[in-house]
Amino acid sequence: MSKLSEELAIEDGMYDSDIGEEDYGFIIGPDGKLKSVFLPDHIPFKQPKNIQKIFKMFGIRDADSLDNTTLH
Repeated sequence: MSKLSEELAIEDGMYDSDIGEEDYGFIIGPDGKLKSVFLPDHIPFKQPKNIQKIFKMFGIRDADSLDNTTLH
């Protein structure tokens, strides 16, 4: 699938069924910087350990402050 096809598929919602309400998503650029993140609508009081590790890698101390934000 070409990059344009992938972008169109994403815009058309082709992958919507793969992403659940409790899922986390991280978009990382080719330089390794965190560009964007999406979080569950209701962030649990304490995120799973793997999610905590990812937050720590990117210097995120308070997930509540992200609120599905584009970071770049």
